[in-house]
Amino acid sequence: MKTIKLLLILTATLIFATACLQSGEQKSAADASPAGAPMAIPADVSCGVCGMFPARYPEWQTQIIFTDNKMVPFDGGKDMFKYLLMMGKFDTVHTREDVSMIWVKDFISGSWFDGKKATYVAGSGQMGPMGKELIPFENPADAAKFQASNGGTIHTFSEVTMDLVSTLGMGGMKMKMGQGSM
Repeated sequence: MKTIKLLLILTATLIFATACLQSGEQKSAADASPAGAPMAIPADVSCGVCGMFPARYPEWQTQIIFTDNKMVPFDGGKDMFKYLLMMGKFDTVHTREDVSMIWVKDFISGSWFDGKKATYVAGSGQMGPMGKELIPFENPADAAKFQASNGGTIHTFSEVTMDLVSTLGMGGMKMKMGQGSM
């Protein structure tokens, strides 16, 4: 009789523990979704294109998160688009189909948002760390106001091409080297 009670208790405990574990696994897998939030960009991680350190330029940071939860940071929209448009040159593991999320920071608020929904101002008088930039705005009206004051052209995500990125060049760079800056 004691053996049967012990066996029943062990069976019930095992069933309860399995149910709790499965429930916890499902919750944590959903919570770990790479599209859920942008990732922190460590100080020692370099841009996926130019090798600069995006952590030094928080207002210009962008990032791509892949379905395998790998994040590639950039020091501006220009390098992010170079990476996306010529991915085979910079990444031999991922393809465009592996992109889970593209995060950019709104130029006005500094808040992260979906880069595919951004309105970009290209080639304005506002210089980024790598010179002329593709500056993201969450609100198209903010982009239009900025463009009216600073010049440049307005583009949606799908309108950005390698030809447009190439027109931005490297002029006016403000990159920080070590402790000083250029």
